[in-house]
Amino acid sequence: MKTIFLTLALMLSVFSAQADQLIYLTEEQANTAQAYLSNEAAVILWCGCCEGEEARGVMIESVEVQATEDGYFMVVINGVDHNGEAVSEAVDLAYVHVVIENTAYCLGQVLEYECDPCIEPFSIEE
Repeated sequence: MKTIFLTLALMLSVFSAQADQLIYLTEEQANTAQAYLSNEAAVILWCGCCEGEEARGVMIESVEVQATEDGYFMVVINGVDHNGEAVSEAVDLAYVHVVIENTAYCLGQVLEYECDPCIEPFSIEE
């Protein structure tokens, strides 16, 4: 019985590491992220520890801040992904990666927000 509870606790802790970390933001956090992303041509959207999820490159056309009904704010990226598909989605900053000198970094960490992107910065080939 102890083993079952221990396994369940471990599974829940792994799930919480992948749950929405930085999708619901304060207005100041959202505006800061919007300002940062507005100066970026592209980002990589990727939850490195989410099973079956592949990295998606997105060319940014615009970035918006949207208020939620419960008083939080979300950052919405509008653009085109690497397959030519239109993208308009609220993003979790823990899983948005910006490229700085050929290395992709978690935007949440770049902005010094508390989060666990579950992967280390990674190299990007030009």
